[in-house]
Amino acid sequence: MVQLMGAGELPRFLLVGTAKAGTTTIERALAAHPDIGIPRKETFYFDHDRMGGGRLPYPMQRPKDAVIHDEESYRQLYAPLVDKLCVEIGTGYLYHHEVAIPRILRTLGKDVHIGIVLRDPVERTWSSYMHFVKDLHEPLGFEEALAAEPDRIRQDWDFMWHHVAMGRYAEQVRAYMEAFGNVRVFFFEDLKTDQHGFLREVCSFAGADPDALQHADSAHNPSGIAKLRALQLFITTDNPLKKMVRPLWRLAVPEEKRSQARKYVKSRNLSKSEGPTPEEIARLKDVFFNDVRDLGLLLDQDLFAKWKW
Repeated sequence: MVQLMGAGELPRFLLVGTAKAGTTTIERALAAHPDIGIPRKETFYFDHDRMGGGRLPYPMQRPKDAVIHDEESYRQLYAPLVDKLCVEIGTGYLYHHEVAIPRILRTLGKDVHIGIVLRDPVERTWSSYMHFVKDLHEPLGFEEALAAEPDRIRQDWDFMWHHVAMGRYAEQVRAYMEAFGNVRVFFFEDLKTDQHGFLREVCSFAGADPDALQHADSAHNPSGIAKLRALQLFITTDNPLKKMVRPLWRLAVPEEKRSQARKYVKSRNLSKSEGPTPEEIARLKDVFFNDVRDLGLLLDQDLFAKWKW
């Protein structure tokens, strides 16, 4: 076990991604642990210079104030966490390994524990695409969105739009394994089959007592297709009616209850998507084949069998 930190300490466990692989479920479970301190899920500090600086409107880029840009602010975030094992979960750090790793080494040192969670890249690509379809941000069909990805990357769109590029794991994982001595790769598929057992393993690797974990609830950030587009637009975009009722809503309802209500209504307004077609799945398997082979060799695992290819 890692000894609990004192006041002003920085994270000793960093879950670096990937996105759409259960990181929100992991964050919620660890944040509820009495010995773990997570002031917020993502700071983007270690890859802040890849976040675009808010030059493009959301959701093409995140607002500038959603990103921590300097080490002093990063340290201040964790300063109040007295006698806690500090943790950060950052979904972009794996993908942005070229800039994240040197900054992590300078700030947290080479002994920080690095957790990586991966998911079948074909399923992850679809889930990443549906992340924006759900909130009506993506006007393109699946194939069109994948074709538009290189242009969106060149235009500096947020990494969450890099659906295929994010799924090329081998180089990303190798970079962390070469830079740090304490690296553990987890798999989203294990989270789905045994959530509590999976979270106990993550907790143990982080350095906290797994027996103090609370039982997690169901998965977070589900994808789907909006049943009522008007309702989804009302929830996810600014509009005159929302601006009019927001002050009263904020005055009458605590923030936590407001968040729960938004998530409940959004989830109830989603219907399950049919998923990619067999032809789209086959094309993506061709795209990722060499990378999955190389990653399997790196991890000494048969990932084709694990992901049932």
